[in-house]
Amino acid sequence: MIYRVKDWDKHFEKAESRRCKNMLWVAMPTKHDGSGLRRIASHHRAGDLFAAWILIVETAAKMPTRGLLFKDGKALTAKDLAKRTRFPEEIFTLAFHYLVEPEIGWLERVPAMGS
Repeated sequence: MIYRVKDWDKHFEKAESRRCKNMLWVAMPTKHDGSGLRRIASHHRAGDLFAAWILIVETAAKMPTRGLLFKDGKALTAKDLAKRTRFPEEIFTLAFHYLVEPEIGWLERVPAMGS
């Protein structure tokens, strides 16, 4: 399964970023009153979830197809993200499980390429 940041183009791309080939930064919304963030903040591992989210967005900005956690013909796993970011695999596993829930909806699962 491949994970994708939902509505990447709407939330994380700006005119400036669309001209960049190699992203050194990402536009991050500053909305703190949304229901998704409120649900994350109420989770007993809110800090881990939010850290994983930021790291996922930063990683997704550097992918060949921005927003899609897929590179070199394979889906990025929690283990791959841990290796890339040097943060614990466990937080990405938690994020993959929790951030796809409809009440949050920040990540979505997409079928594997070629399926």
